[in-house]
Amino acid sequence: MIILASHTENGTNTAEIRIEPQEFWKALEDAYVENTDKIVVPGYAAGLAPRSEIEKLYGETALFDEALDLCVPKLYGRYLQEQGIRPVGRPQLTSVTWMQGGGAKFTVCCDIYPEVTLGQYKGVEVRAKRSDEEAFTAEALLAACRNMQTEVPQAMVSQKLEAMLAREKMKIGQDAIYHLLADFTAVLEAAYKEMDVYRPKAQVQAEALDVMLQTVSGDNKELSPEKFHALIRELVEHYRIVPRSFDETIDGLIAERGEKKRGMTDDEKIEEAFEAYLGSIQQTTGLWKENNAERAKDAARFDLLLNAVAAQENLSVSEEELMQVYRGIAEETGLETDEVMAQVEEQPVREQLLRDKARAFIVENAKETDA
Repeated sequence: MIILASHTENGTNTAEIRIEPQEFWKALEDAYVENTDKIVVPGYAAGLAPRSEIEKLYGETALFDEALDLCVPKLYGRYLQEQGIRPVGRPQLTSVTWMQGGGAKFTVCCDIYPEVTLGQYKGVEVRAKRSDEEAFTAEALLAACRNMQTEVPQAMVSQKLEAMLAREKMKIGQDAIYHLLADFTAVLEAAYKEMDVYRPKAQVQAEALDVMLQTVSGDNKELSPEKFHALIRELVEHYRIVPRSFDETIDGLIAERGEKKRGMTDDEKIEEAFEAYLGSIQQTTGLWKENNAERAKDAARFDLLLNAVAAQENLSVSEEELMQVYRGIAEETGLETDEVMAQVEEQPVREQLLRDKARAFIVENAKETDA
C-alpha cells in the first residue's frame, strides 16, 4: 500500500491510496476462492473451475470487483490506523483507477471525529434538586455540554437519527393497533383498485383509520365484519356504483391480505405498521426525520461530551462489566451468552458503558445551587 495523497478539510478526510500489484494479485486469489462456486463454467462442477478458465470465459477483469471489495476496506482500515484517524459514519469510495503494470489506486472520503474542547464538567452548578433525579441529571449534562466546544459532524447526526428511527419502529411494531390499521389500509386500497378508483395514499390512510375506529369494539379490538363491509361499501360508492356481490369481493380481499401477511417477515410487518402509524399522524418518514433532526444533533453532541469526559478521566470498562451486559441480553432474548457474544460487537457495547460511566461522573460531581 502506498499513500499517494491525504488531506483534511472541513472535517472530511480524503485519501488517495495505491494498491500495489502483489496486493491486488493476492486479493484476486482470495476473490477466486470465495466466489468460484457461484460462477458457472461449462464442463466444470460448481467450485472446481480454475481461475484461468473463469478469466478465459468472462475476461481478465471477471473477479476485479470482488477483489476490490476485499482489499479496499482492509487497506483503508490500515491507513486509518497508521494515521490515527477516527472515522465517523461510512467512508465513501469516490474513484477507482487501474494502474499500468498492475494494481489500482482508489480515493476514499470520510468524516472524521471532531476535536472536543471540554470546559467545566466537574462540579457544574445545578438549580434542580438532587432528589429530583431526572431533572438534576438533565441540567448537569446540559451545563457540561454548554461548556464544551466542538463541531458535530453530520455523519454522527445521521447515525443518531437512524438509531432513533429504528427504536421508534420497534416501539410502534409492538403495538397491535398499528398492525390492524395497516390491514385496514391495505384492504381499503385494494377495494378501491377493484372498482378502478384512484385515491391518494394519505387519504386512503385517513379513511382506513376512520373505518378501523368504527369497526373495532373497545379494548378487545374485535372486528365487526358487517359494519366493516358496510363502511367499505359506503366509501367506494362515493365514486362507483358497486355490485351486489361486492361483499364477497371484500371477503376475498380480506383473505388475500391474510395470505400476504403470513408470507411477510417480521421486519416487513414492522415497516407496514410504522407506515400506518405515520399515516395516522399525517407524516412521512422524511418529515419524521426533519422533525427529529435537532434531537439527533443534541444526542450526538452529548455523545461527544461523554466520550471526551471518559477519555479525560481515564475511565475504563472491565471484562466482567462487558459480560454482565452480554448476560443481560441473553436473558432478554433467550439466547446463550456465547451466541450473544458472537452476534453483538464488543466495541459499541464498551463505548456505551464508558458513556454511562462518564454521565454518572458528571452527575455525581455536580452541585446543587439556589443561584
